Amino acid sequence: MTNLPAIYLFPYLRIKKGVSFGPWSLEPVDAELLATSRDPTGTSLRALLSCHFDETGQPLTTGTVVVRRKAELDSPEEREQERQALQVAVTFAAVDSNAGDGNKINWEASGLQLATAENAFFSVAVLPANPDAGFTRSRGGELNKRFSSGGTIRSGLTAEHRPEGLVSLPVLKLNPDLLDAVFQISLSAQSENASAIQRQVSSALHWHSRAWENSPLHTMPDILVQLKTAIEALSGQHRTAEGIPVLENIYASIDGVIDAKEFLWQGAEHRFTRTFGKKTVSLTDFGDWYSNLAETRNMIVHETLSPEMDYVAHGSPFSGNIFHSAERVTRELIKIRLAQLGFTRAALSPTAKAVIDHANAIGRDHEISLIATLAP
Repeated sequence: MTNLPAIYLFPYLRIKKGVSFGPWSLEPVDAELLATSRDPTGTSLRALLSCHFDETGQPLTTGTVVVRRKAELDSPEEREQERQALQVAVTFAAVDSNAGDGNKINWEASGLQLATAENAFFSVAVLPANPDAGFTRSRGGELNKRFSSGGTIRSGLTAEHRPEGLVSLPVLKLNPDLLDAVFQISLSAQSENASAIQRQVSSALHWHSRAWENSPLHTMPDILVQLKTAIEALSGQHRTAEGIPVLENIYASIDGVIDAKEFLWQGAEHRFTRTFGKKTVSLTDFGDWYSNLAETRNMIVHETLSPEMDYVAHGSPFSGNIFHSAERVTRELIKIRLAQLGFTRAALSPTAKAVIDHANAIGRDHEISLIATLAP
């Protein structure tokens, strides 16, 4: 790690407008203004963007730059932890924006342009004091990595490989409350004093983001295993039968609150039965669906890479494509946990926030039910 100035950049992220959370501000790069900039930072940013390419193969002229609104932390380790939490937050918020103002992604929409994990690719470029000093490029990951010359700011930087799964560059509306909640919890989860729930949410965020990687090598069986792992992490239980009541209690915390209709959970009525070992139990819509997801995951691991992708249960809100429901359930449970950890607005739709803000303004906020926070 170094103390030299750096440019924090999401080159493939397009946002409608700037957004601030925690110590950060995300700002869309003004392409026209940047093209005429002659100051060192502008020159460096222009060079950094130009070595990335869009989905048509053209050099980038815009992106999203990150500004830390407070002084950088002194500790290199703490700065790295912040950067990791920043990327986790932006990835989750970008993917969640696919659902618009609610939790449901309209998979059947004509011309749907999805943001995937690739849109949250994060670049930290340490700026050398001398513009003729060379950059170093790295390629590869934990198993095999190579370093090569990356060129210089003055003479031009060598091309950066575009993420293979990058298909589109949709313009996104990011939720600042969600960004802040995920950033704060992801950062806290790295502490030795983190609670079990904070670590469970952090783990779920990790596996959910992995599920949204769009590499052609990343298959639907991979995705389903990752989503099952994310939901399992939130339960804190590796056995399905023991995890169901924990997850149901998380979901049940939305009963009677504003925005409850935005979630798949429709109550705790027991309408199904399943057998675990020698014990037959009655289950809710969610419990039966989660049991099916667990069985699908086990089939992928032990039997087949071509599992049945539809869950059919008459009258169940979880009925339908397993990936669609598993991805949504994961996001919903994460949002509820964030609210329970004190970030109430992270789980709310824009409409609900407007209602609450109006109620606060006229002194009637006590009439609105919200997800209760957990005792410390």
